[in-house]
Amino acid sequence: MSRLSPEQIARHAHDAGFRGEDLTIAVAVALAESGGDPRAHNPRPPDDSYGLWQINMLGSLGPARRRELGLSSDRELFDPRENAKAANRISGDGRSWTPWSTYTNGAYRKHLDEARRGVKALGRTNSGGGSGGGSGGRGGSGGGFSVDVGVLRDYARRTQNTADDLTALGRTHVREVREIAEDSFGAVGKQSGFATALDGFGAALRKQVKAVAHNTDALAASAAKSARAYRDQDDDTARSLS
Repeated sequence: MSRLSPEQIARHAHDAGFRGEDLTIAVAVALAESGGDPRAHNPRPPDDSYGLWQINMLGSLGPARRRELGLSSDRELFDPRENAKAANRISGDGRSWTPWSTYTNGAYRKHLDEARRGVKALGRTNSGGGSGGGSGGRGGSGGGFSVDVGVLRDYARRTQNTADDLTALGRTHVREVREIAEDSFGAVGKQSGFATALDGFGAALRKQVKAVAHNTDALAASAAKSARAYRDQDDDTARSLS
């Protein structure tokens, strides 16, 4: 089988369930991973990857994923339809592309323009000449901007994790600073005023950490809200492909 065009890849990705900006990302990742070759195979550890989206079946991943995906052999992943279904399942319906190194290292971005053209061409095919596409009306040709919803969602998740870590820090480690005075310096620390100063420092530090945690939590919530808004907008646009 020859290399597939971005539009052909978009068709398989769409049939597997990808929509909106995630459909565009799916096509770009496939182009970055395999160059559009449905029979691409990388047997070199830490990979044993197959097909358009280079689904990794190395070692214990193989049996687990075959069970999960209902495959009888890894070679079934050379079928673009099965490969697209596997990519959709592994990515959580496009919610997280972190299992693909071409996504995490940004290599897929080089293919976003041709991916958008492929999705747009698919939209014209489906709508009989309409203006469908996965960029949600935010693509580059109109002087606007493109939002990578997957990256925004990952940023929101990481930011929320940071906020949670800061909150835990404020409740435990910073509080320990205040306890050093009594545990380590005893009466001398109290008489010299050092214990009071250290206690005040601990209280101030905890207040600062709490404020940063609150602001980080608010940032995470805002990023998550924006991701949902863009996803909803993309879903509305993608209905022309349904």
